[in-house]
Order: sequence, then C-alpha cells, then structure tokens
Amino acid sequence: MPNKTVTKRTLDIVDLIRDRKLFPLLDVPPMRIKVVIEVTTTALIGTPKPAPEAAMKRLEAVAQATLDKYEDTITSECQKFSKKISDLLDAGNLKEAIAVADTVNHAVKNALLSAEGAASKAVEEARKAEGQKDKLLKEAQVKTVMTYTFAGVKIATHAVKLAGSHGADVTAYIGIAKAVFGIGMEIKQQLKTEEQLKKDLEAGIASYLELRKTKIMEAAKSQGLTDTSNLPGFPEVIKAVAERVIKTGKEAIKGKDAGQIASDIKNLMFKGIMAKYNDVEKARKAYREETTKMRQHIDKVSTQADKLFAEMKKAPNLKEGVKIGAACMQVKAKVTRLAQALDVSVKFLDEAQTAMKDMGLDCNDETILQKIAKVDVSTILTEGAGLLSNIKSVYDLVQAVAA
Repeated sequence: MPNKTVTKRTLDIVDLIRDRKLFPLLDVPPMRIKVVIEVTTTALIGTPKPAPEAAMKRLEAVAQATLDKYEDTITSECQKFSKKISDLLDAGNLKEAIAVADTVNHAVKNALLSAEGAASKAVEEARKAEGQKDKLLKEAQVKTVMTYTFAGVKIATHAVKLAGSHGADVTAYIGIAKAVFGIGMEIKQQLKTEEQLKKDLEAGIASYLELRKTKIMEAAKSQGLTDTSNLPGFPEVIKAVAERVIKTGKEAIKGKDAGQIASDIKNLMFKGIMAKYNDVEKARKAYREETTKMRQHIDKVSTQADKLFAEMKKAPNLKEGVKIGAACMQVKAKVTRLAQALDVSVKFLDEAQTAMKDMGLDCNDETILQKIAKVDVSTILTEGAGLLSNIKSVYDLVQAVAA
C-alpha cells in the first residue's frame, strides 16, 4: 500500500459579494465561503514529497477565479431583480415585489450550490495541467470542499416601508423626530439649570458689591480716616478716600501722595474681596458654559428640523407632510428666538467679566448693576419652554403618520 502525504490550502472569503449598492432594494446578507483544497501525493517507498507551495497557490487562484465569476453572476441577477422590485413598488404592488425577492433567494442558493461543483472541477483540471509539468502531481489526487454561510435574500426593510406609506419613509421620520424630541428634553433640563445659575450669579455679584463697599470703608479707617460719610461711588471713592486721608495730616502718611495712598487702599481691598470675587467668577463661568451647551443643543434641533422638513418635501403623497413641515418651521422660528436670547445672556456674561476685571476696583457700581439687569430681559426660559412644545407637536404628528 503506497505511502501518502496530504497538503492542504484554504481559501477563506469573508463575503462573496463586494458591491451591494447595485441592488439597493434587496437585503442580501454576507456570503462567507471557505474552500479547502487537499492534494494527496503518494510513493511506494518512503514518505512522498508534499505538493509544491507554488502549485498549491495556483490551484487556489483557479478556485478564486471560479468564485469571482459566480460573484458576477449573482450580482447581475440581484441587480436585475432589484430593478423589477422598484417598478413593482412604484406601481403599488408590494406582494408581487416580495415574491420577486423570494425568487432571487432561490436563484442565489442555486448559484452557490453550482459554484461548489464548478470550483471542484476547475481545481481538478488545474491539477492535471500541473501534472504535465510535475511528475509528483501527475498521479496525485485532489479534493475540493466548499462550505458557505448564507441566511437568505429578502426585500429590503426600507423598501417595504416606502411601499406601505406611498413613498414616505416613515421610519426615517420617526428617527429624526425622536432625535429632536430627545434634544428638546435635554434643553428642558438645561432651562432649569440656566435659571438657577442666573440667580446664583446675580446673588453673588450683589453680595460682592456689598462686600466691596464694606472693604473700602475698612481700608479708609485703617488709614486713619474716621469720617466716611458722603463718599462717592466706585471708582471715584478710592481717590476721594486717599485725598481725605492726606488731609488728616497723620505722621504715618507723611511723604505719600494721593496716588500712593490710593494704591495702598486698593491692595487692602484686594485682599479683602479676593475670595468673594473668585466665587462670582466661578458662577459666571458655570453660567457661560451652560449657555454654550444650550446653544449646541439648539443648533442640533435646527439641523434635525431642516432634515425633517426636507423629507416632507420629498414625500408629496404624504397628506400629513404639510402639517409636519409647518411644525418644523415653527421649531426653526422658536430656535432662532432662543438663539437671540442666548446672545443677550452671553453678551452680559462677557461684559460682566470685563466690568469686574482687576476685581472691579475701577468699575462703577451702577455699571455692574446695569449689566446684571440686562440678563433679566433675556427670554431664555420662555422661548425654551415654547420650543419644547413645538418639538412635541412635530413628534406627535410623525407618530400619528407611523400609526
């Protein structure tokens, strides 16, 4: 009995079909194919040599070329039937379209079954050709086994939905509406935070200003000024205190001019109000950050509303499309007004930072108070609440279409 040596080579194709864009109305799952080529060489005496690596590569290439032809065949069939399904859907014949998809499924399975035999035959013929050049392969035996994984062709889900809604991709609308609604709920939560952050900042600035008044009086008394009545507001108060201190004629201030004394008073105040200023600036930054996040959310709402409006224009047969489009426009209008309200707040926050630069020692109290008052004219809370109502209207209309 002759001795045998078996040489194996495996061709593993993750997916036979490489371009599914050619048949968009068919759901064709991946077709994984594995081809195992076994070449058995024999010898009466001793261990036979294995089949040469180069020859095995050529046999694999033959199997690959055979499967490439079947890929072309299957792709061509799917493309042809996808066009037929499209025509049927345009005519409103959904049942017939689904039946065509079943036909494609059988055709693909038959093609895969044929591919196994074709690959086996092609490899055997290639082995014979190799045997003309290599005595070792002349008497060799070749075995080709092909296995495949294929779940079956179906009509694409979106095609069914398009047919069922007369050209309206309801699932796409629901997805957009849900995205808008989700962002709307985020804005609703942010509105609560925004209101509190605004209150925190206003309270912080008010107490900071009160502390600043207290500290200038303490600084004045530490410089020997006992009478602090009838002093002007900031920033003139610092100069006024310095001039009054000089008039006291105390030994401690001899040789100093008003500018030097004013600088001393500023330094004393600076230390006294540092902690409170830091608290106010922290509150200002928190509020600024929240307005930035809200702006990002309303930008997303605007984008999604545009997207949904565009979908409505593409679905002329959807009778609710006009209502949904109009609701989208209301959302867009509300978003615009909310953005304007945010602009008011952001401007206030930037101006507040400028006003309080260098601890606000050079800023008039009235200026800071006026800037605080500006934020009260902002309609963020009102516009934001109205936006959520408009968003819900869009969502309800789309859900009604889906139903």
